[in-house]
Amino acid sequence: MRTSTLLPLLPATAHASLLPRQSPPTQIIPLASTENLAARSNGHLLATNMNSPNLFTIDPIAKTSGTALRFPNGVTGLSGIGEYAVDKFAVIASGKAVYTVDFSSEAPTATLLATLSEAQNLNGLAVLHETAVLVADAGQGVVYRVDTETGEYSVVLQDEETMAPASKAIPFGIDGIKYRDGVVWYTNIFKNSFHRVLVDEGTGEARGGYETLWRDLMGDDLCFGPEGTDTEGGGGKIYVATNGGNSLVEVDVAGVPVGGGTVVPVKVGSVTGSTSCVVGRGEGDGNVVYVGAGQGVYAVTVGV
Repeated sequence: MRTSTLLPLLPATAHASLLPRQSPPTQIIPLASTENLAARSNGHLLATNMNSPNLFTIDPIAKTSGTALRFPNGVTGLSGIGEYAVDKFAVIASGKAVYTVDFSSEAPTATLLATLSEAQNLNGLAVLHETAVLVADAGQGVVYRVDTETGEYSVVLQDEETMAPASKAIPFGIDGIKYRDGVVWYTNIFKNSFHRVLVDEGTGEARGGYETLWRDLMGDDLCFGPEGTDTEGGGGKIYVATNGGNSLVEVDVAGVPVGGGTVVPVKVGSVTGSTSCVVGRGEGDGNVVYVGAGQGVYAVTVGV
């Protein structure tokens, strides 16, 4: 989420454990108001912008960028994105719709999957499995499950305390969302909080309580760490873009007991207005976290 297009940030308590480490971030490409990122199997990145119908493509090694495709007329901007099948991505458009983008043919195509007319502000997206994605409605504070084959959708997750907006004055609650191994991880940007809930691997419905892992640091979108840093059950390293916190933080969630516990975020890079992140999938960048931000896309090497 680009906070510059909304309202001023709520004050957040500085976290004592945010101590710089790892290598300094480097700018890969200047690309204004980058909202969300995804990585293709060929190593290229895809970037969205909430104020543009263009889906951008980035070669992080050559440090070049271009437009992969322009969405149909009527689409005003793009936000959450995730790969649900090989070279097939689900993308949130204009805060109300979900499109599929297919890169498996010579020229990529965008096809409307579903329009969620009752949604207030769809923002974050997580892949549940090949036939379903989860989309977070920041305005209502709920999560929809959308079938990638039929376009059918329904609310599967809802929790007033952890997902709803902080106030009526700032109607933006649940923001970043990711899923792995029966766990949904998510942030509530203006409540300055980070959460998880155990879910059914098929339906996405909750099978445990909604847990809070921190309450004093702004979090936007998030991503899982490089291979070898994750454990079964959704544990391991997770990276969170802090937006107004101007950083990328790392949290080690392995061993945090189900039903209670907290995590300690550690700052691994200073990136102004960081909104999102994704781990590299190309040759030689498997330990690089790419960070989307207001002034472009940056690379943060981790695990060094």
